[in-house]
Amino acid sequence: MLGATMTAVHEERTVTEPVTSDVVTGEPLLNHRDDEIELIPPDSLTAKLTGMYTFLPINGAAFVMQVMHPVIGDVVDKYSVFRTDPVGRAIRSADSVLRWTYGGQEALEEGKRLRKLHQPLQMRNSEGKHISALNPEAYAWVIATALPTIKTAAPLVLGRHFTLDERKELLRDNRRIAKIVQVPMKDYPETLEDFDEYFDDFIENKLVRHPVALELIGQMRAAPVIPKSVPRPLRPAAKKAAATASVPFQNFNYLTTVGVMDPRVREILGLTWTDAEQRHLERIHRNLRFAYRTLPERLTYFPLAYHARRHHDAIQAMKVREKASAAYQHHPKEAGAQQG
Repeated sequence: MLGATMTAVHEERTVTEPVTSDVVTGEPLLNHRDDEIELIPPDSLTAKLTGMYTFLPINGAAFVMQVMHPVIGDVVDKYSVFRTDPVGRAIRSADSVLRWTYGGQEALEEGKRLRKLHQPLQMRNSEGKHISALNPEAYAWVIATALPTIKTAAPLVLGRHFTLDERKELLRDNRRIAKIVQVPMKDYPETLEDFDEYFDDFIENKLVRHPVALELIGQMRAAPVIPKSVPRPLRPAAKKAAATASVPFQNFNYLTTVGVMDPRVREILGLTWTDAEQRHLERIHRNLRFAYRTLPERLTYFPLAYHARRHHDAIQAMKVREKASAAYQHHPKEAGAQQG
């Protein structure tokens, strides 16, 4: 999620250009040692939300906001495969977010891998300025976008707003994820008040109506790309069937993505949002919340998230059972308690 929440730096299958001597990032590859990084607690609100299948379009809203930063938009435009392999890109991005959240020590390796993956993604923009995917401001913004999107999405996902303590917890986990993916933390918000100022500054002074953001929005309502493996004679029928079958998901994806955006972000993009669309969105998620209450968790969570949460629950149950051991009846109290 916060990485969620919760998406985040996206793995792209790209062919990168060599980095010449006059085009170098100047940014350190790694910013944090392993022993400086805290993992996401498996019983946290972040871990509860990130693994839900319904969280995918919320990550979509974050991705659109990410490419509204000129550096990210330009780099994604040049290097990303979102046009030719949109489903594959989404799957790889989700895989990465899930590893940050539920991967244990693998989260640290994933963060390093992403940093190395993005290091060669450098170019000159339309103004001739050298830009890099490791630009500190842009790299941090990728992770930061998860927080405002999940805050807006809370009534849809949970049926209520977050409490103040929950918002503080989500920011702590957002900062943990930022360190996991090696974001330079010098200017990263530390408090909710800091984050609100940070977010407002981006909206008012840094985000733009980038063509890639508009293309992503348009892609949500376009017919899905038919795999090249489909034989040519069958492609027209397959395209028609896919276009018809995908309409409900496209509506869900579009409404959730646009609906959880800050109204100011929609304004920058020139997107309208009606009361009817809001009611439709709330109705969809009301039904989904009912489904999540009635269906077994293994059907509503990504497999890695489901098994990580069950693993944690099993360990906690063992700790409760071990308290019944006869040895505990004769175990001396802890020294601190004795001295007290």
